Amino acid sequence: MHFRHSRLATAAGLLAAALIGTATPADAQTAASGDSFATQARTAGLSASQAQTLQKRIDTRLAEFGGVQTAANEIKLPSGIELLLPLPGEARARDLDAPKQTTNAQAPASCAYYTFCAYEGTNFTGEVLRQVDCDDFFSIPWTSDGSWSNNQSSGTRARMYDEIDFLIYTTPGAYSEDRVGDWEPVWWVDACN
Repeated sequence: MHFRHSRLATAAGLLAAALIGTATPADAQTAASGDSFATQARTAGLSASQAQTLQKRIDTRLAEFGGVQTAANEIKLPSGIELLLPLPGEARARDLDAPKQTTNAQAPASCAYYTFCAYEGTNFTGEVLRQVDCDDFFSIPWTSDGSWSNNQSSGTRARMYDEIDFLIYTTPGAYSEDRVGDWEPVWWVDACN
């Protein structure tokens, strides 16, 4: 997977915090969250080894993008966008913290109603970026074939922009999807137009 947008400053900040090693009340809260995430992983059927593999992937994404881990396989990015990772051995990501029902039978289970979802892989596989708040724009880090699901309120369209903010595609109104689409030209998505 190729990422276009690095978060070197965030990674440097995380590294500095790790090197300083000062315990804070936030560290205690993080430890408690870690226990909760471990419980989620066990409940989802992961072995201890698989749970560690998943956490390493989450830690890598946190170092790359920043944000806060909100579930064993989910990060809320600084932009407000959610990043959901598939569990080890699974092709499709799924909610572990609060499974959401879709109102459209066609929509993937990982893309709740009122959400636009961008998938790393074709046919709704791989990591998922989920836009819930219309005020959030989000960047697409992938440069290969992927997919998207527009499960927003009826008729809502998403717009996709290239690297110079030129509009290159407007989706059909919700519900709409593309199971095989090229992320190469897409740099930004504004999901609520």
